[in-house]
Amino acid sequence: MRVLLSPGQFGLGIAALGFACYRVERRIRLRRHGDWRAMFEEIAEVPGSFDGRLALLSLLHAFAGAVLVVPDLPGPARAAFGLALGLAGWPEAACGAAVAAVLLKPGYEPLAWAALPILAGYAIRLAHFLPERWRSPEKRLAQISRFGPFIRPPLPIDRFWSGAMMVTTVAPMAASAAQTRVDWAVSACAVACSVQLNLLDRAVQHEHRVSIRVHRFGMAAGNAVAMLVAAGPVGGWFAARWSEAGVLTGWLGGALICAVVFAIRFVWPGRLRVMTAYWLFPFWAVAVFHPTPGAVAALAPLLVAETCVAALCDRPVAGRLTDRFAAFMIQQKPEHRMNVLGPWLYDGFLREPGTADFGLVRRYFGMAVHASRGGFVAGQSTMVNRDPELKKPLDGLRWVTLATQALWLVDEEVTPRVPEDLREPLTQARSMIEAELVLTKALVLTFDLEWNDALREWRAAAVRYRSLGLPAEAAACRAGTADVLDRLGRAEDARRERARIPSDAPEPGWDLLDERVRDGLRALSADRQDQANRTRVQAA
Repeated sequence: MRVLLSPGQFGLGIAALGFACYRVERRIRLRRHGDWRAMFEEIAEVPGSFDGRLALLSLLHAFAGAVLVVPDLPGPARAAFGLALGLAGWPEAACGAAVAAVLLKPGYEPLAWAALPILAGYAIRLAHFLPERWRSPEKRLAQISRFGPFIRPPLPIDRFWSGAMMVTTVAPMAASAAQTRVDWAVSACAVACSVQLNLLDRAVQHEHRVSIRVHRFGMAAGNAVAMLVAAGPVGGWFAARWSEAGVLTGWLGGALICAVVFAIRFVWPGRLRVMTAYWLFPFWAVAVFHPTPGAVAALAPLLVAETCVAALCDRPVAGRLTDRFAAFMIQQKPEHRMNVLGPWLYDGFLREPGTADFGLVRRYFGMAVHASRGGFVAGQSTMVNRDPELKKPLDGLRWVTLATQALWLVDEEVTPRVPEDLREPLTQARSMIEAELVLTKALVLTFDLEWNDALREWRAAAVRYRSLGLPAEAAACRAGTADVLDRLGRAEDARRERARIPSDAPEPGWDLLDERVRDGLRALSADRQDQANRTRVQAA
């Protein structure tokens, strides 16, 4: 057994961190004065003074931390209570826990179980619940002057959950290293899990920032819960049962598990992509906290093999959280829609100048076509929404209006902030998305049987695609124009329109379009083919 720090040294470090967090929390509390008190201090030029109530509250918080160390509680219970104290904004509890550990000398383990979750909980609070309150007014004004009132740069929470996801991955190995020598198989498993989580994180980089945040929070919280369960009596019971199943331990058991998993991958491809990052982490945590002969050796082959497969040929499919989050914007007032559009304006255009990501707008195009075909967009209505209109399919033009608002913000807020020598990619992407907007309007109006308006949009879409040098897409729009002319009873005009379509026109790619827009185009094409077949049958 070896311990890197003595309980006294560890307690001193905890006390120092707790006091630093207390100073930060004190500054935050002093800023949260009422309106009348803030006005009085501004008029009288009285600096914020220390409130006596804060001193009493700090003593009570420290006492709560000391009480948490003394009772004979299981480690996971201490961690749960400590995390609650940190989330509540009581960093002084860590100081109280450190003082109680030094005076009463309960040992190294109770202090670690109690104090570290307090500090972790307060870090979560500081990064998540208070992202703006600790930022000085000067920095906020500088940010507004640089990005304007609508664009939202990343917050500390985004970097926090990325680090928390990685820290919780290697935490079991770090906890084991503090007590015993780490086997190379444990290190290999930790590296494999870290690489897989990093691959999962990279797979969602193109999603909306809130979706990325939810993904990282879910992974970090899942790892933390798995560690608490694995370190407790449930993990001990499972480790005892695992050791009794000799066929699932050791290198032979690892080869058997690996063969079964890869056989499932071969029969059912795509179902177990990077499954170890989700499902095998709890088993690895059990093997670390409750060392069982051959347990880690049984997991190492599968973890390493899955990591190699994921890095070389697998690409994890990101979740569709962005769709629901984007659809939720239909419920919000215009002044609240910046919570969706503001992060997208920064991440899609300004994080790397010279890039343009109109993925969110294309999602709205897909929602518009889906709604015009009578479909219900997931996320447009939630339990807290009381608007009965949102509980049924909406007019597709409402989704087109949201896309138009987003494009207007790009023109007004983003374009002036992009350097002139880097605007060419944005200009090209903006021209393409404008053509897709007109095409989406044409599809929506066609499905809504608004023939005159649809005719105008189909013609405008053909002109835009021809100006972009895309003859296949322009020919497809001319075919849509001819179909609408047939619906209007203008057969001669429809024949002239079809005569202008080149006979050797290739099939349009539509690679950038949302899948729901492509489905709408395929439905119109299938209807056109059926109509042509009926005409030939009648002529015969």
